[in-house]
Amino acid sequence: MKPIAPSRRRTRQSLAHIFALPLALFAASFAGLVLGLTGEGAPDILAWALLSLPVLVVAVAWRRRGRPSPQRKI
Repeated sequence: MKPIAPSRRRTRQSLAHIFALPLALFAASFAGLVLGLTGEGAPDILAWALLSLPVLVVAVAWRRRGRPSPQRKI
């Protein structure tokens, strides 16, 4: 196994930094579910927007990364 070049090593990140986006997506999804179940009319539109947010984030992340690379054989 090749060692990682010093310039490519990542610095340590705090737990708050690592879990900030997943927690925000959870909060948006939960709010969307509650709005979708309790609201009528405009809240339904907001619920759709909040529930589509995780899908949009995944699509943007995939686009930024490019095509998935084939798995390496070990």
